[in-house]
Amino acid sequence: MNLSNESLKVTVMDNPFELISTSHFISVAVCILFIVFFPRLFVGKHEVLLGQLKLTLVLLILSFQIIDFYKVVYLFGEPWKTALPLHLCDFSALSIAGYLMTGNKHLFNFAFFWGIAGAGMAILTPNAVYAFPSIDYLANQYGHTLILLGISVAMIVFNERPYAKDIFIIFGFTTLILIPLYLINYLLEAPANYWYLLEKPYGNNIMTPLPEAPYHMLYLYPIAFLFFLALYAPYYFKDKMTTSLEPKISGQSTSAS
Repeated sequence: MNLSNESLKVTVMDNPFELISTSHFISVAVCILFIVFFPRLFVGKHEVLLGQLKLTLVLLILSFQIIDFYKVVYLFGEPWKTALPLHLCDFSALSIAGYLMTGNKHLFNFAFFWGIAGAGMAILTPNAVYAFPSIDYLANQYGHTLILLGISVAMIVFNERPYAKDIFIIFGFTTLILIPLYLINYLLEAPANYWYLLEKPYGNNIMTPLPEAPYHMLYLYPIAFLFFLALYAPYYFKDKMTTSLEPKISGQSTSAS
């Protein structure tokens, strides 16, 4: 096992990750295209096929949680305390898997706001030191694509969507979760760093320009809320447009009659 680990490290260290690179651009493009267009193949399909789709996604998402633990602990020899399913994207993955199994709207809302923001940023700016085709990079892109694919299926195939009140409900719930997560990080001690509360992630990512921990949270907290607003913005403008068109449509119907 040690020999395999060393061989693996030598292989991936030849190709350090660069945010601006052809391989990363292609990877992101493939992920986004798959997330956007694959669910459209199932619009209007029979309930049996949709049930199989949901089951397949749930199995892929949950199995990746197990595989990711194996990757971190056994392939890369990292401490087990860093591989528990407590990161934000883990919460998002379990939430969208829970939604696909139960249809619970609250689980979809959590996955929508934190999954798109967190997993989206993770695909664009991976928390990886080495680039394609390193296992760490591929696992990052695959795992976060599954989260976004599940959300995309919920939106496109099952017509789920958030509402304005959901912004404050999910953000408030997230704020409450920060307290026990700080405690968990404290009890587990370094290098445990769930939700990156104690230290910024390594590599080139959205947190790189922020101050060092713990002051990065003073900036990250309002940035997160702005992400929520940005994610909801398309629905806000769509609803406003629909509302403004309703009187015109109603008036035309009255005139015609």
